Amino acid sequence: MKNVRLLAVWAIALCATVGATAGAARAQQRVQVTVKIEFGAGRPALERKVEIERGASVVVATRAAAPVEQDWLCCSKEDVWSIDGVGPDPRLDRYWFWTLDGKGGPNLPARHKLEGGENIGWKIGEGKLSENNEVRVVSLLPAATEIAIAVGAERSLVALSHLCRQPDGRELPRVMSTSIDSEHWSMKRIDDELKLALQRGEKLYALDEERIRALEPTHVLSQGLCPVCAVTPDQVGPALGQQGERCAELVVLSPHSLADIAQNIRDVGTALGRASAGQIAARAFERRFEALRALPPLPRRPRVAVLEWFDPLWASGEWIAEMVEVAGGEPVLCSTKEASKRVEWKDLVAADPDVIVLAACSMSLERTQLELPALEERPEWAQLRAVKARRVIVMDGEMHVSTPGPGVAYGAEALARWLRAP
Repeated sequence: MKNVRLLAVWAIALCATVGATAGAARAQQRVQVTVKIEFGAGRPALERKVEIERGASVVVATRAAAPVEQDWLCCSKEDVWSIDGVGPDPRLDRYWFWTLDGKGGPNLPARHKLEGGENIGWKIGEGKLSENNEVRVVSLLPAATEIAIAVGAERSLVALSHLCRQPDGRELPRVMSTSIDSEHWSMKRIDDELKLALQRGEKLYALDEERIRALEPTHVLSQGLCPVCAVTPDQVGPALGQQGERCAELVVLSPHSLADIAQNIRDVGTALGRASAGQIAARAFERRFEALRALPPLPRRPRVAVLEWFDPLWASGEWIAEMVEVAGGEPVLCSTKEASKRVEWKDLVAADPDVIVLAACSMSLERTQLELPALEERPEWAQLRAVKARRVIVMDGEMHVSTPGPGVAYGAEALARWLRAP
């Protein structure tokens, strides 16, 4: 029995010795590195000594100093996308790059293993608008103009449609016009004039073909969705050049979904020599919708009708209905599989949505508000559930809803906030 007790004491001592050795080994595996992050734009740099496991990656060390998000930038989904909320700006070629002991990082930060004592530096590029004199772009579509700006090709723009916004600090010639005065006519008159023009077989839009050819564009951006909204490819063809002349490349955008818009961003970036920027701008667009989809679901999905025209009534579908779904609502009157369509007042009354979004097609917030009497003067309007509950939202259709470009992400985010408001 004495030998058994001695054996037990020896075993306990051995376990204590092994445990102490293992603890010391674990302690020896912990090392310190210095992380310095330069944010630029007047924000003070952050510098910290952090403790990590020996063999941990540069990303792990950086995350010990500040929040880090990883996503595809150039090489893999493990690339450093943002640090402490500061992310890439493809328009200005502004991305994070890292150094190790004052020299450029030798490989991918997610794969470089640290031994201890290293100085890790992060700096966001200063960024500037790119210059590419070989690319000359005529944009005949507001969405295409927004995308060209988003991918950093705004210096390549040489002409715009009558509806495109001018790039900051520039005044480009407008080479497309229309007889429809959407700025001053009421929705009712615009609709009437469009019907008359179509009945007479008149073209809704005119191109200054001589001016376009004189500008010698390498690319023309147009659309293939709606002959009422802008010129279609068959109208653009004659303006691109005659036989024997250099013919500009026609880039046609025809999105029906949010995924299509992301692909349009990639396609425009590639066409204009900004493929990497296009990929990153598209990924930034997708990430914003992924964040909305990850929000906790509402206890009950509100039924939402989006009206893009008020006299007569038109309901929005396709990517706009998808925006409603992503924001947490259930689209009514028009689905993600349907193009925007004409509806009757009896249809709106029968649907009686919980929320009504007023996002006039290609109209600003201020312009939309001028059209509200067309709704408010109808006796059915005051009886709608959304109107009684004051759940009617007026949005900037031009910037954030009907123009299928980067701006619809802002629209979906705003809609998500409103649907979750008490």
